[in-house]
Amino acid sequence: MNRANYWPYIISISILSTDGFAKGVAYLDTKPSVVNATNYDQNLNLSEYYVSEKLDGIRAIWTGEQLVTRSGRVINAPDWFIHSLPSIMVEGELWAGRQQFSKVQNTVLDLIPDNEAWQKIRFKLFDAPGHLGTFEQRYEFLKRYCQTVAMRHIQCVEQRTVSSHKELDDYLERITADNAEGLMLKLKHEVYHPGRNHSLVKVKTVQDMEGLVVGYKEGKGKYQGKMGALLIELSDGARFYVGSGFSDIERTNPPKIGTMITFKHNGWTVNGLPRFARFFRIRDPE
Repeated sequence: MNRANYWPYIISISILSTDGFAKGVAYLDTKPSVVNATNYDQNLNLSEYYVSEKLDGIRAIWTGEQLVTRSGRVINAPDWFIHSLPSIMVEGELWAGRQQFSKVQNTVLDLIPDNEAWQKIRFKLFDAPGHLGTFEQRYEFLKRYCQTVAMRHIQCVEQRTVSSHKELDDYLERITADNAEGLMLKLKHEVYHPGRNHSLVKVKTVQDMEGLVVGYKEGKGKYQGKMGALLIELSDGARFYVGSGFSDIERTNPPKIGTMITFKHNGWTVNGLPRFARFFRIRDPE
C-alpha cells in the first residue's frame, strides 16, 4: 500500500470511563474530526454534487483501529464485524434498514455485543477521510475496497447524480414515500474538510433537531396528572415547549430532565424557533 496516497491522520485511541454517561462506557480522548452537514438550499449547483440516501442509523468512524461514534464513544462491535476494515480512517452509517433506528441503537450501543443482533447491522461506508483526494477519488477507493473485501455487512453507499432541482425533488419524494429519511449531497471535487460546510448537505422533507429537556408543563384535560409538554433548550440557549408526538406511556413516564431528545419540525417561526415541533424519540448518548 502506497502510504503517499493517505493523509497522516493522528487519532488518540486511549480511552477513559466517563461518569457523566452510562457506567462502563469508554470514549476517545478527543472526538474524531468529521464533516457536519448543512441544510439544502436551491442555490446549490447540483452538477457539482453526488446524491445518496440519508440513512437513519448511527454514524460511525473507523479510526483504523477502533470503531467509534462521532462523539468519540467506543462501539463494542464483535471482532468479526471489524476485522476486515482498512488501516485508514473511514466513516459510514451503522444501519439495519429503513425505520429501524431503535434496533440499531439497542444493538450498537450495548456494552456487551450481541452477535445475533449484530448480524442484522450493515456498515454503509460513505467517506474515507484517511484517503487523500477529492470525494470523487475517495468514493472510488471505497467502491474498490468493498468489492475487494466482499463482506456482506460492509457495503458502500451508492452515489448518483441529478441534473436539476426538480429531479432531486422527485427523487426525494419517491424515496420518502418508501420510508427513507431523506437525501445527502456530497461535493464531488472537494477534499475532506472537517466542520460544518457545504461539502455535505442534507435534504429532508421534514427537519429534525436535538434539544435538552430542562422542564415540564403539566397536562390538562385528558392529560391531567401527566406530562403535557417538555421544556426544551437548544444549543444556542433558546427554550420552547414540545407538547405533541408523545404516547400515553411517554406522558406518564416522560424523559428525565437532562435527557437529549430528537424532535421533528417544519421550518422556523418569525421568532427563530422550530415550527410545529413534535417529539420523535429519546436520543441516547453516542
